[in-house]
Amino acid sequence: MKVKFVGAIDGVTGSCSWLKHEASGTQLLVDCGMHQGTHDTQFKNYEKFPFCPSEIKYVLLTHAHIDHCGLLPRLVKEGFRGHVYCTSATRDVAKLLLEDSARQQEDYSQQHVDQIKWHAIDRHNFAWKDMLRLSDGLSVNFLRSSHVLGAAMVSVAWQTNDKNESGQPVLKSICFSGDIGCQDKTNCYLPLMKDGFEPFPNADYLVVESTYGATVREEAYKLAQNRLASLSAVVEGTIFSKGGKVFIPTFSFHRAQELIADIIWLAENEACEDEPIFCDGRPLRVALHSSLAIKLCNVYGQHLNARVSSGKYQYLNNELPERICMTGDQLSKIFSDLGSGRKVTLPGLEIVPVTGGGKDGSRARDWADVIIASSGMCDHGPAKHYLKRLGRDPKNTVVTTGFMSASSAGKKFVSNALDPESDHTGAEVIEMSHYYSAHGDQAKLLDHIFNLEGLTDKMRETIVFINHGETSRKSVFEESIRNRASLRKHGDRRIADVQIADGKWFNLDSGCYEDGPNPEDELRDAMVEKGLSAEDVKKLIEQLS
Repeated sequence: MKVKFVGAIDGVTGSCSWLKHEASGTQLLVDCGMHQGTHDTQFKNYEKFPFCPSEIKYVLLTHAHIDHCGLLPRLVKEGFRGHVYCTSATRDVAKLLLEDSARQQEDYSQQHVDQIKWHAIDRHNFAWKDMLRLSDGLSVNFLRSSHVLGAAMVSVAWQTNDKNESGQPVLKSICFSGDIGCQDKTNCYLPLMKDGFEPFPNADYLVVESTYGATVREEAYKLAQNRLASLSAVVEGTIFSKGGKVFIPTFSFHRAQELIADIIWLAENEACEDEPIFCDGRPLRVALHSSLAIKLCNVYGQHLNARVSSGKYQYLNNELPERICMTGDQLSKIFSDLGSGRKVTLPGLEIVPVTGGGKDGSRARDWADVIIASSGMCDHGPAKHYLKRLGRDPKNTVVTTGFMSASSAGKKFVSNALDPESDHTGAEVIEMSHYYSAHGDQAKLLDHIFNLEGLTDKMRETIVFINHGETSRKSVFEESIRNRASLRKHGDRRIADVQIADGKWFNLDSGCYEDGPNPEDELRDAMVEKGLSAEDVKKLIEQLS
């Protein structure tokens, strides 16, 4: 087995890893993501794939964010006819996000989205960590991640030519983290998702993302009560003290649904108080203005309360039903209702999905107290218009809940509002992004690598590849891994080496980089580049051999 890291080796987008199982002749990808960011970064989306798409048999998809799945339609357009393995929730979210992406792309269309062959791993009597056979001597396991709905780690195992003491083939494995969520089994502080699993104790290789590999988040941001208190204070101070409106630009996938859960949580708590703050004789009125977020609510309604074969929730945070005084089925129905365009009415709360025309949000601005709208950076969609109109009035508050690029309209507004030297006279800005980040920080990433959950009987030394992060963050994270490994704490995974992923082939059987390119691969790539089909190239190579 060999691996080559194709994407995210010099940034945080475009995740794609290429695996070759030479014993069975199987080639597969883990993720096939779009590069996002500057024009130079986005140009990579149009570069030639380093592999022949028609020779890829499987794509193992960790989750549905576009930087992990966004080039699947282009892969299909260029000849991929294999299957995409993922959870049912990831499949359904990805279909919607890719449909949205296809409307904005020149490189593929909805036709190519529709041609993707999905294989849902959790269709029947499912349990996390079940083994799925891909080929002779090659298998995969999916392990739950807490990043977003449907997210999973992917562990690929294969038989080597080596034999153990019993004469049986030695199995090796490599685990790809995807994006690591922040939920911890002792502190599931974000509203919706359960905690994620750690990789298998006997993993030979770990591929770990490093988005926040150099950041340790303050503990105050990891407490649900702090997040809810901050959100409650914004609502009370803006709506009932200043007579203004709360505008929350947000990502359509997962963040919008988390905000809905938090607002339900707040309203439920207020309804139990003797003197609730929402006490002017009417319910708190919330508008969800995002066609995509509304469609995605329907997916949450279908999958959030799914259960595995043991009867436990597949995704839903076990503490949430008790916190909001409703069952998982009741919460799922709320999302289904919103996804179907129906108003949700609860004690002290109304949530109304806003669709159709009127992108400037004039209707919602007339009646809503809280407006949740996309896009999260305020460059597009209704959020662009809300920022322009609501941002002028100092009675209003703009709440940030996610990343905004430096060049975005949202970031420029926020930076100006928070700059003490500026002449900003518009809406107040409250930053809450640290509370809602779905990526684990350095402490969480280290626990992901080292925590063996007490299963140390068959401890192996593991090689760690760091990927999916900015160069400086990867270097800091590499040092932090080496420092913890040197302590050799009881119960910690033993680390043989730490590598920052690059674009060279690595032989996973021998544990070494390849000395040079494979002549057959070079010949194939050259012929494909000249315009020959993959089948013609294969026949010609066989004749030459």
